[in-house]
Amino acid sequence: MQVMELQGNTIQTINMQDWHGNNRSVRYSHFSVSPQPYYYLNIHGFQGDVLDDLSHNNGAYFTTFDRYDAEHCAIHQKGGWWYNNCTSALPTGQYYHGGPYTPTSRYYDGIYWKDWQGYGYSLKFISMTLSNA
Repeated sequence: MQVMELQGNTIQTINMQDWHGNNRSVRYSHFSVSPQPYYYLNIHGFQGDVLDDLSHNNGAYFTTFDRYDAEHCAIHQKGGWWYNNCTSALPTGQYYHGGPYTPTSRYYDGIYWKDWQGYGYSLKFISMTLSNA
């Protein structure tokens, strides 16, 4: 795995695709994560062709199944992420083939962007890239 150290302002771009070949993308002109132990998310400057579902997590710390979060989102949603009362965007969710899925509990755990295809639709593809401004 190649690790790249970015200097200065970092831009985050997220590209998504549904199971019908439709693509959407969002961009944050500022992305940073604080150092250990909490890895707080700091994003600003949204642009995109879908609504901004990730800013809901701004200021949250990265949580995994073995790192406490009050709602146990990492356990219920089966992946590490910047949870804030769970999430409206889950790029680290479970990969469900075909799009629509029914959760096995009361928590949606697919790869979703709520305001594009909804909680109950697992995207075919999602990527998150970082670059210098």
